[in-house]
Amino acid sequence: MSTAIASPVETTRHSAAGVVLVVLGLGLSVLGLVFIADGRTTTFRLDQTVESSWTLPTLSIVATLGVLTALLGLALLARELSPRAHGVIVGVAVAALVIAVLSWVVTPGVGFPVEFVLASTLFLALPFIFGALSGVVCERSGVINLGIEGQFLAGAFTAVLFASIADNPYVGILAAVLSGMLSTLLLAWLATRFEVNQLVTGVILNLLALGLTGFLFERLMRMDHSLNRPSTVPRIGEFLHDIGLGFLTDIPIFGPVLFDQNLFVYVALACVFGLSYLLFHTRWGLRTRAVGEHPAAADAAGIDVNRLRFWNVTFAGALSGFGGAFFTIANNVAFSKNMTAALGFVALAVMIVGRWKPIGALLAALLFGFSSALERFLNTMPGNPIPTEFLGMLPYVVTLVVVAGFIGKAVAPAADGIPYRPGDK
Repeated sequence: MSTAIASPVETTRHSAAGVVLVVLGLGLSVLGLVFIADGRTTTFRLDQTVESSWTLPTLSIVATLGVLTALLGLALLARELSPRAHGVIVGVAVAALVIAVLSWVVTPGVGFPVEFVLASTLFLALPFIFGALSGVVCERSGVINLGIEGQFLAGAFTAVLFASIADNPYVGILAAVLSGMLSTLLLAWLATRFEVNQLVTGVILNLLALGLTGFLFERLMRMDHSLNRPSTVPRIGEFLHDIGLGFLTDIPIFGPVLFDQNLFVYVALACVFGLSYLLFHTRWGLRTRAVGEHPAAADAAGIDVNRLRFWNVTFAGALSGFGGAFFTIANNVAFSKNMTAALGFVALAVMIVGRWKPIGALLAALLFGFSSALERFLNTMPGNPIPTEFLGMLPYVVTLVVVAGFIGKAVAPAADGIPYRPGDK
């Protein structure tokens, strides 16, 4: 049995993470002892299924979790760990810090809505899931898809337009999928036929989508508001009630999170697990990974590298186009210019944090969805002590911190972004 040996760079990173966790944990505990008033309490409540809550002393929560974080940091410093063990320890430590800070920040008497935040986490993770999966398919095939932001915009616009015309959200979703495929079709063609710089192409496609959707918005939707009134898809909870399974939505925590979401959530989960199976347990997945890692070897084995890359990238556009429909159809909101707010680029960071694996992308997307859910809750919480402007930065700050400090060395597929000419070695 072989044991992974950490490189000097990884060892340095682990040590730095350990020091940071020790400092943050002890610092939080000391600050809590100094600034948290005696008798202050924090309430965690189930807010959507049953009337139940837990009220705990705030100082006890902060001090205990701060010490736990420091001990986990010491564990990183005490011995060399495998990348997986390092990730688990860091994950637990970050979770402890987040719960401690939330316990301190939540206004006394308000209570932290556990079910609302968890259900919102899964829902708000959707654009990151679809965008990251699109990136996984492309980069596993050896093509960099920097145009996810533009595909999101195209999907959001066409979803609203066609859903409004047909008065049917499913028509809008189909239109979003097709627009995403058309967007990546151009990238696939340029990357495989003309061997263009894929990074530059992605940026240009983003700018094209931004300008085109903005122009059509002004010419169509501002002139006729009926073209910007989408309907949404129902929650699965309504269907469960109709067939006598409504009790599933009343299960504490799991009911709102798993059984009272809409179609987008279940499609996203199906795509994650389905794509994970296809990539690692089918001939298509083996060939896809081959053209992304060693296209010359794949070519020698009889695989048409550029043909497979072309169709994989086109298929990936369907995923990001579907993700674009989240911004309008899933949220039941009208289209507005640049409404995706650069979340397509965050989706690329999610892909990297997930190490180009569908399951990893799901876990990373849930982290960013959680930061977005916290932003929504804290913005509406009475007596919120955190400025709104800082809360708006939260998902992007999480992106920088996680990518720069905690994921370690992430290695992309070897042929990622490198054009291939048949016969090359």
